[in-house]
Amino acid sequence: MPYLIIEHLEDISDWLWLEYSHVAQWWGDKLIFTNVREDERERLAKLGSVITESVTKFPFDRSKLIILDLQAEEELKPGDIEGDTMIVVGGILGDAVPRGRTREFITSKMEGVKVRHIGKPQYSIDGASIVAKLIADGKRLEEIEYEENPTIMLDEFSEITLHYTVPKLNGKLLLTPGLIDLQKRELGYTEADEEISDEELIEFFEGKREL
Repeated sequence: MPYLIIEHLEDISDWLWLEYSHVAQWWGDKLIFTNVREDERERLAKLGSVITESVTKFPFDRSKLIILDLQAEEELKPGDIEGDTMIVVGGILGDAVPRGRTREFITSKMEGVKVRHIGKPQYSIDGASIVAKLIADGKRLEEIEYEENPTIMLDEFSEITLHYTVPKLNGKLLLTPGLIDLQKRELGYTEADEEISDEELIEFFEGKREL
């Protein structure tokens, strides 16, 4: 099974931690964090292997590396990936309008690596990592479902729109676990509201259950 490398480029906010935790669920012991500060090592080591050095400087075999870059010309295919391939994802919380930071911080600093995209929509860190895992498992890019800028209802009056693309599996959005709950806390919902799980809330607004 290939490895997934996250080049860690953000402070660990609650949102980022949820995304990283979701990646760990999909990649297990094949997850590696690079570019990690000493004061963050212990926390990230709960999710995967940790390397202080940046992936751009660490002496990986660059012929084995594939950088996922929205600006790449070629798409990632199952045939690109072997058992010892290392797929690199930028640990960057995206902007509504992509600014090419993966190219700036990673791709431009690494010669001799493969560079691939996973479609033109912008994914979150965990979304990109899930798509990479699905392709590593044999799916082609055109076979992977997704939804751009999904709107999630918080209650009958409130909603949030996620300004990125979320992958789907068997028709179900692969939302970051805990994200809806985090948004509800930040918006000041009551403690009783916070006890409702993400899945229960989604099913309620799909008319599949009562709360």
